[in-house]
Amino acid sequence: MKQLTKIKMKESVKYLAIIFIALVFTACDDETNSSPSVSFSFKGNTSASTVSAGRSIANTLEFTSGTIKLSRIQFEVETEDVDSVEVEIERVIEIDFATGETSPNLENLVFPIGTYEEARVELELLDENSDPSVVLEGTFTDSDNETHPIRFEFNSGETFEVEKEGRVVFGEGAQVLAEVTFDPVVWFAGVTLEELSSATKNDNGVIVISETSNADIFDIAADGLDLATEVEIKM
Repeated sequence: MKQLTKIKMKESVKYLAIIFIALVFTACDDETNSSPSVSFSFKGNTSASTVSAGRSIANTLEFTSGTIKLSRIQFEVETEDVDSVEVEIERVIEIDFATGETSPNLENLVFPIGTYEEARVELELLDENSDPSVVLEGTFTDSDNETHPIRFEFNSGETFEVEKEGRVVFGEGAQVLAEVTFDPVVWFAGVTLEELSSATKNDNGVIVISETSNADIFDIAADGLDLATEVEIKM
C-alpha cells in the first residue's frame, strides 16, 4: 500500500493554477551530518522574442517585470516501493518575475534522506479575489519600430504539475534545488504581428491582454500556457 509522508507549512489558501516549463534538480553533498534540504528557485524569461509576422518584417515582444502570486507549492517524490514523501507549502507566495525573488523565502526545507525514483512539482495560483495572480509588463515593437507598453493578466481554474522520472538521491547534507522557469515567450508563440498591431489600448495607452481586454489574444496565450506544461523536463 502506498504510504505518504507530508512536511507542510500552512496559511490561508485557495486554489488556482499556474504554468511552468522547466524543472532542474541539482544536488551537492555537505560535509556536515544534517538532513537533506529542498529549495525552490524561480526565474522569468525577460528576453525579447520575435513575433510571428508572416511576410512582414519581424517584430519583438518582451516582458521585463511583473508579479506571480501562488497559494500552494507541492514537491513530492516516490521511492521504488511507491511510497511518497512531500513538502507542501500552503500560504501566499509572491514571486518577482524579473528577479525570481520570493516572499517568503523558499529555501532549505528539510527533507528525509532517501533514494527516490520519481519527482513531481505542482503550483497553484492565489485566487482570493478578482485581482489577477499573474501580472506581467513589457513592450511590443511594431513594424514601424514604434514601441507600445503591454500588460498580461492571467487567472485560471486549471491545475498544472510537472513530474520527472529518474533516480534522485537525498544524502546527508544534500541540497536539492527545484528551479521553475516562467516563459511568456512560449505562451505568446501563437500570437501574430497582425493581432498585436490591431490590439486595443486602455486610456493610458497600454495594450492589456486579459479575459476582458483583447480576449482573442488572451485565449491564444492561455492555450500557450497549457502547452508549456508539456515541455520536457531536464535534470
